[in-house]
Amino acid sequence: MFHRRFIAFHLALSLAGCAEPEPAAVDAAGALGDAALDDLGAPDDDAASRCPARPEAPAAWRPGPSRGPQDDSLRVNHLQVEGTHNSYHLRPPRVIAEWDYAMEPLDVQLGQQGVRALELDLRWDATCERFRVFHLPGLDARSTCDAFVECLAVVRDWSHAHPGHHVLFVQLEPKDSWDAETAERRLVAMEREIVSVFHRDQIVTPGEVQGAAPSLRAAVTTRGWPTLGETRGRVLFFIDRSDSLREVYTHGGRDLAGRLAFIDAEHDAPYAAVRVLNNPAHAALAAALDANFLVRVFSWTAGAAPLTDQERDLAFASGAHIVSTDYPGAMARDGRPGIAVPDGAPSRCNPVTAPRGCAAAALEALGDAGR
Repeated sequence: MFHRRFIAFHLALSLAGCAEPEPAAVDAAGALGDAALDDLGAPDDDAASRCPARPEAPAAWRPGPSRGPQDDSLRVNHLQVEGTHNSYHLRPPRVIAEWDYAMEPLDVQLGQQGVRALELDLRWDATCERFRVFHLPGLDARSTCDAFVECLAVVRDWSHAHPGHHVLFVQLEPKDSWDAETAERRLVAMEREIVSVFHRDQIVTPGEVQGAAPSLRAAVTTRGWPTLGETRGRVLFFIDRSDSLREVYTHGGRDLAGRLAFIDAEHDAPYAAVRVLNNPAHAALAAALDANFLVRVFSWTAGAAPLTDQERDLAFASGAHIVSTDYPGAMARDGRPGIAVPDGAPSRCNPVTAPRGCAAAALEALGDAGR
């Protein structure tokens, strides 16, 4: 009975404005930049006192001294890593099967569980004028790190303590419906929060990957991704939205010029570099791998029956670069182990995209990078 009532309530919540919007035509201008945030205003003093403190400006970042033996030949798309879905998530007070999982703090995932890809859901807090990280208001809102900047700081601090790690992937999913003007302002605010925690030099950006190529897609499909050496100790953000918000972030479907994050894209889009396909048997996966796009899929989500060994292997055998799960590492459910990269240390050479001679020990088996 509770489950039926929940479905009805969630449907009403979505119709009230929490569902993702339908694609819409957007008059795309360039990023509004810092001036856009001036219009957001400031919360009153009482509200501000209840908001988390803003972090100090990040210190200048320099790459760590550790290098792997194949850092100049292996590239970002030669990796296969374990990721977590809703990486912040804690069980809510009232649990249904789809929410029956609890994640360790982000630094524990990165350290003890060998996770190298995280996912954060973003909810705009109008009182504090910044983003929070949780799943659903009221119903499923518990998180290991409530403020976006808090989550980012946990990742940054772990990264700085382990500077030899290969690139970390952070998937961002802005929630709720925004019109075009609001979307631009909120996306600028999102990026402002990112660079308030991470020094810009530590972020692998679309502009860096595109370089002098005519488009991001052209750069990735021809020259390819940066090497492990060029991205060691750094973080790469990508956005999971395919509606009008994507139109805004890509300047009307043109490019990611000046943006900090990549974004899920259709195969032929000029800004294509990352695809969130979720299904490891997706018909578009092989073409995405051939084009050198980074691909993220799911393996064993809450509410699903425990996987057979064959099902467990399918996502990794697919060649997807990020295999995301609700049950990472050594976590167990119903007597079965969680999802972990086969023979990962913590990651492995991608079975489809890595060149012959790629050695898993060259990815991150470094003295100051391991678990």
